Amino acid sequence: MINQQDYYAFTLRIKEELANLDRIEGRLVDYDLFPGVHTDTFRGYPLTDEDSCRVLGTYLHDYYSCLEKIFIHVAVDIDNTLPKGEDWHKKLLQQMTWEMPEERPVVLDNATAALIDDLRGFRHVFRNIYGFNIHPDKIIKALNNLPEISSSVKRDISIFTNKMDCLIGIRG
Repeated sequence: MINQQDYYAFTLRIKEELANLDRIEGRLVDYDLFPGVHTDTFRGYPLTDEDSCRVLGTYLHDYYSCLEKIFIHVAVDIDNTLPKGEDWHKKLLQQMTWEMPEERPVVLDNATAALIDDLRGFRHVFRNIYGFNIHPDKIIKALNNLPEISSSVKRDISIFTNKMDCLIGIRG
C-alpha cells in the first residue's frame, strides 16, 4: 500500500497531467474543435489539408500521451508493476480497469477504457505512418470523440482518487 507522503506526490503528478489535458482542450476550443468539431478549417486551412492533419494529429497524440502518463503513474507508484512487451500500451490500459485488492480501486470503467483504446489505436497509427498518409476522417472522428473521453476520464479519475483517499486514510 502506498504511504500518505508518496500518495500526495502521486496526486500532484495526476493533477499536473489533468491540467495538461485541460490545456490541450483549451487550444482545441480556440480553434472550434472542442467540444466537438464546429468548423471545417484549422488556422485558415481546410481540416482535410495535409498540414492541418499533421498538426491536429499532434494534439491528439499529446492528449493520449497525457492519459498514458496518468496510467503509468498508477502502475508504477501504486501497482508496482508496469506491463512489458510489444503490446504494453494496451496491457497498461487494461490494467487500469482492474481492481487491485488492498492496493487500489478500479481507475477506469470498461466503457471509458474502450473509448481511450480507440484513441490509443489512433496514436499508434499516427506514430507509425508518414504524415501524408493521415486520413482526415480519422482525425475528425478522434476529435469528435474527445468530449466523451474527457468527461469519462475526469469522472473516473475523480471517483478513483476519492476512493484512494479513503483507502489510505486521508478522508473517511
